[in-house]
Amino acid sequence: MESGTGSTGNAEACRGAKSRRSFLGLHLNTFTQAGFLAAVERSLRTRDPLRISFLNPFYARVAAEDERLRAVMNRFDVLQADGWGVILGARLRGVRIKERVAIEDFERPFFGHLARQGAGLFLFGSEPGMAEKAAATLEQAFPGLRVVGTQHGWLDVDRGHPGRFDEEDERAVVDLVNASGADVLLVGLPTPLQQDFVVTYGSQLDAPIVMTVGAYFDHLAERLDWYPRWMDRLRLDWLYRLYREPARLRKRYTVGMAQYAWCVLRETVRPIGASDG
Repeated sequence: MESGTGSTGNAEACRGAKSRRSFLGLHLNTFTQAGFLAAVERSLRTRDPLRISFLNPFYARVAAEDERLRAVMNRFDVLQADGWGVILGARLRGVRIKERVAIEDFERPFFGHLARQGAGLFLFGSEPGMAEKAAATLEQAFPGLRVVGTQHGWLDVDRGHPGRFDEEDERAVVDLVNASGADVLLVGLPTPLQQDFVVTYGSQLDAPIVMTVGAYFDHLAERLDWYPRWMDRLRLDWLYRLYREPARLRKRYTVGMAQYAWCVLRETVRPIGASDG
């Protein structure tokens, strides 16, 4: 299979030393929201491909133990901190990140810009019907926004092997996205499925912006601004998610956070990836 992110120009600038630092063996960008949106808008204008993913403490901990996943995540043009746990952990390691830049932080200016520019948006991911509900939320909130296509992300479940897509299904999604004329593709799948898809097919996708968004469609299907504002201001988004999904997230926010903290402390003694070659 062909692979790669198709990075040139603007993407190479995002990979430059001024905007990236090493954290737990990952190349973490330190953009402010303004800097991040400027890079996105520049790629939409120039058609220079930009492949974007986000790092929360759970993904950081898994990648710290998985060399293959680290290599995949380091292929992205932009890997931005998503979650205050990453920001605080990075600061402890001397990596200065001024603010969190998660999609919930920049969704309004981002989708507003797409609507004003007449850019086409494609949503790929989540269970059947969820992407359509998310599209309806966006179209209602941003008049003029063009959602040019949707595709559910349960292709692996339909085939009877969750966690692994068939190549023919992946290629069919690529063809569907390209045929739609999308300028932006949001991929809402579990990690590492979403990162593997983008890295493997990034060079074959015509959309200049391809961004992984995890469970974001599930939130959008309910409403924009999913997190209560007062909890967001107090940096308690994780507590709201735990309240909403206790069975799925209880272990992640207890055992998982302890393991993440240990990874950050351990890097003080031996940086992760130091012997990866």
